[in-house]
Parts: sequence; structure tokens; C-alpha cells
Amino acid sequence: MRLSKRLRHDARRTGVRLVWSGRKVRAAEVTEGLTPSVARATNLLRVCDVLERHGIPYFCVRSNSVTMTAVAVPARERARAERALRVSALAEGALLAGGTTGGRPLHADQRGSWSQLGEESILRIWWLLTDPTGHWTLGPNHACVIEFWAEQGGLLIAPVPNLTATAVVAAENPVQVPVSHFTGPISGAVGALPQVDTRSEFTLSLPDEVTFPVDAVYTWVDGADPEWIRRRANALGQTDYHEQAISAARFTSRDELRYSLRSLHQFAPWLRTIYLVTDGQVPAWLNSAHPGIKVVHHRDIFTDPTALPTFNSHAIESQLHHIPGLSDHFLYFNDDVFLGRSVTPGEFFHANGLSKYFPSNALVPMTPPSPEDPPSEIAAKNNRVVIAGTFDRVLTQKMKHVPHSLRRDILQEIEERYAAEHRLTQHSHFRSPSDLSITSSLHHYYGQQTSRSVTGKIRYTYLDLAAPNTGRHLNRLLAQRDYHTFCINDTVDDPDTAEARTAMLKTFLESYFPVPSPYEQPGPVSSRPPANQVDAYRSAQHPAPRPL
Repeated sequence: MRLSKRLRHDARRTGVRLVWSGRKVRAAEVTEGLTPSVARATNLLRVCDVLERHGIPYFCVRSNSVTMTAVAVPARERARAERALRVSALAEGALLAGGTTGGRPLHADQRGSWSQLGEESILRIWWLLTDPTGHWTLGPNHACVIEFWAEQGGLLIAPVPNLTATAVVAAENPVQVPVSHFTGPISGAVGALPQVDTRSEFTLSLPDEVTFPVDAVYTWVDGADPEWIRRRANALGQTDYHEQAISAARFTSRDELRYSLRSLHQFAPWLRTIYLVTDGQVPAWLNSAHPGIKVVHHRDIFTDPTALPTFNSHAIESQLHHIPGLSDHFLYFNDDVFLGRSVTPGEFFHANGLSKYFPSNALVPMTPPSPEDPPSEIAAKNNRVVIAGTFDRVLTQKMKHVPHSLRRDILQEIEERYAAEHRLTQHSHFRSPSDLSITSSLHHYYGQQTSRSVTGKIRYTYLDLAAPNTGRHLNRLLAQRDYHTFCINDTVDDPDTAEARTAMLKTFLESYFPVPSPYEQPGPVSSRPPANQVDAYRSAQHPAPRPL
């Protein structure tokens, strides 16, 4: 492929990498710690900086888009704003298009680009940003939308709808708020955030906004730890458990937790604190000193210490609401569950506190529990008995393998109302016929019957590493990145294929989540350019940008 002179020039600049954007190869800025929130903030702040430096009035708007930001400029200032954005040093490398979606990208530093879009009432401008490995590039989906508001009768009138106000007083003075008011929390941001201009109408909290804190909880085990293996063998003894209850595949760690945490950092920076519940184990790579993550030992949450040690996820999950300091609303993750795109708290909770749950099309068999049933199925049938006995309702659906939206008050009420069943679950060292599956099913049905949980919708997929077509599905997932969340499970304990399954998973996860989270110990990344080169490029090309 023959590259244009412009691209060859761009490629020689320090801190730039050539990437595919649509059907073209373009130059993208290498950006440390790249996440969607960083891309949104970068695009918004650059536009605001240019307008401020040229004395052009503007105000940020609460956009209808989850991924893009918006800036309003009085229509009478359009010519000045376009020229300022075109001649600014920031314009080199910026791309421009009309409307809120679609449109052929044009170079923002060329007069003809702006002329072509002269009839458009809204424009999009963005910079292509890529992570140091080149695996991930963010562009038009995180653009800053420039809206030109017409003046009429002393009011400025919006050209398109937004979340708050389509008309504001033209003469009113702007107010300043942190940029995160329009981008959402910014991954990795430390200290005070830059301020941007807006109008008072866009500073108000709306009825459907989730404003309460939401934490995340993981349960994790290192199944290769010799001391843990010894404890498990002693607990197992001669008892005859179902094969799935004691399968080594249930406890195998392929570093999924590292990448699941990366997914939270990239796609849910609004989470307050992450709690990692373990049997005294800590991953070697974990930065446990980071204030945003806390390691919790089983003994700190089990109400009856005689139930320990336990190797039963049902038992551990029955105690999560006892985590000290845990928020009243939280998400529960298994380490094989990942966020696949930006999500908001509203995906999991309503603003009035109701939690959402996500039923599967798979049904719980109507047959009585049997020793041949998988332990998860027996627990679901036990849940059905409990719900039917209390509410005269028969649950039939399983739940999707997604982050579970949980409330501490519901979990506490279940513990008190079904004390005998709850105690049996807590004291089962391995998955047993008496178990309840509380966090993944019973909580949701109990909450629904007590008017505290409702069904929700989320784009989700489930993949089994042992399935023959999993590699093709992983490639599709990597290319499209269109699921809110996905689960990659391993249901086969086959040592002959374990290495191949691990390699396939590792390649996929490193490509999908290339940006290390702050929850990892710092380590070298071979493909990362020297930090001083990146800083030198930014200083040379973008004078005085506001830091994130």
C-alpha cells in the first residue's frame, strides 16, 4: 500500500502511530492510559481551550450521547470559531465531520473542510488516540460535538435536543464546573480537574441520574497455590461430591482478574471502591496499596468462623454483604466476567435505588433436585422452593453471566428470613445439594417480589473456551466491541488442551484490554515509547493544553 506524503510525514513524528480508521490509514497520537473517558475529556478540553484563547463565548451542554460531549457556540460567532479551530496548532491531526453520526472525516486544518460543512448546524471534531501497543484506537465515537445556537428574542436556541434545556438566556453569564460533569468520571485522574464554562441549567441533577455510590466486589482464588491445594485436600476428605463441585477447572486462574479489572478501569471509572474477597491470597501483580481497591479475607466477612475454610462460591457469596465499608448498592463480578464497552450506573440501577437483573432464556428444569444435577442447577431449584413458599410464585429462568446488581438490605433480609437455609449454604465447604445461589439468582427474585428489583436489558454474550468455534467468536468480539459485558468460561478440565486454551485467552484479553489499570504493579511494556518522547511530542504540537 502506498502512503500519502502527509501520512509519511505524520508517521515520522514522535509519538504518532499509523492506525486503520474506517477504510483509511491515519496518524493517531500515542496516549498513555487511554480510556473512553480520557478520549472524551481530551476532545472536549481541546475545543474549549481553543475557544477560550480566542475569546469566543461557549458553554458545555448535557448531550444525549453517552460517549460524546457537546459545546454550544452562538451562531453569530461561527466564523470566528471555525477559523480559530482551523488555524490552531491543535487542528493538525484533528478530524472533522457533520452531524452526530456518520459522515466522511475531513482534515480540520484545511479551509475546504469547513466550507463543505457550512450548511451543518452541528459539527463533530476529534483526534485519533491510540494506546502505546497500538491495539486500541478511539476516534469519532468520542468526538466533541460543536452546536451552533441561533439567537432569537434574547434567547439562544439549540439546533438539536439535549438532556436539559433547548433554550437559554443569551446575555446570561457562564458558570464553571469540572470537566467530569460532562464526560463522567475520568479514569486515572488525580487531583482537581480542569474547569469548563457552562450555563446554570446544565449543572442540575436530573431525576434519572444515579447519584449514590456504587462499589464492585470480586471473589477470587489462586487454584495453583500449594498451601490452598493442601487445605482443599484436607477439607475434601472422603466425601463424595458432584464432579463439577470439585473440578479443578472451577479454580484455575489464567490472569482473568487482571483483565477484568482493566475493563472496569476503562469502561466504568464511576465505581467507587473495588473489593477483592479471597482466602488470604493476593495476586502477585496486584497493587493492593491503591486506595481504590481493598483485599478482604474470608474470615473478615463470615459470621461463623467455623464455616471456614470454604471452597464453595455459594457459601462465600452468602457473606458479601458483611464486607466492612461496602456501599449499599454494588456490582458482583466473577473474574471471568468483563465489561466490553462504556457503561453507566443506570445500566444496573435506577436512580431511585431499584436494582436491575438480567434473566436468561435458559430455564431451570421443573424436575425435583437430583444427585445427577449440576450443583448450580440444584441451587436454582432450591431458590425456587424458597420463593414459591414465600410468595406463591414459581421462578423458571436462570440468570445471565453478567455483573450482578446487588443491594445489601436485600441480602441481609434473605439471611434473616431464611436463616436455616442460609446457614446450611454458609457451612457447605464445597457446592452441596442444600445450597442456595443467593447473589446470582435468589437476590433478584426476592427483590422483584418485594418491589426492589426489576428486569433490565444489557447486550451480553457468553463464550466457552472449550467450544470449537470460540476462536472465531473472540475475533468477532475484538473487531466489533459491541457488547456491554461478556463472560469467558472454561468448562473442561483437560490438561492436553489447557495450554492452547490459555494462549487463546491471553492473546484475546491483551488485545481487548491493552491499557494497564492502576490496580496493577507498574511493569515494563516493551512496545511503549519512552515517556519523554510522548511528552516532547505533546509539548511541540499542542501548546499549553490543560492536563487531565
